[in-house]
Amino acid sequence: MVAPWHNQNKLYNKIMKESIKVKGHYRFVKRNIYTGKITGVYEYDNLIPLVGRSAIINNMFNVAPTYDLLANYVALGSGTNAPANADTTLQTEVYRNLAASRSEADNVGYLTGFFTATETDGTYREAGVFMNATGVAGSGVLLSRVAINITKSSSESLSLDWTFTIA
Repeated sequence: MVAPWHNQNKLYNKIMKESIKVKGHYRFVKRNIYTGKITGVYEYDNLIPLVGRSAIINNMFNVAPTYDLLANYVALGSGTNAPANADTTLQTEVYRNLAASRSEADNVGYLTGFFTATETDGTYREAGVFMNATGVAGSGVLLSRVAINITKSSSESLSLDWTFTIA
């Protein structure tokens, strides 16, 4: 006779062999507002910090989730610390905007942010995507943080395309 826990251990081992990965990827495009010419394209993979992953789990299993999971703001910052799992904000947030568009298909989420030429300019060393945020710097739940090195002038727009994949 097989002990009842034996079947539970087999199920546990089967689940543990499956691997779910959460990944984010950024693509930034700078464009000259006078000529329309692309002046730079930058691509980076990012960190999904613990606070973002915890909010996802909270929404899946809590009858009254703490946060709305809608990714609604993008932000640029000047902080130079490497992204870390314990991050809850950008190190030094400089400017944020509402997401320009969001969509999803086949376990991939797509978010676009846009910064006009006149909104902000300077050298940015970090960017992030926030859920449940407002226009106030540091508000919301940090879903993604990435180290970047992009200098934007007042004659350039900057678009941020972020993909969030669960595979």
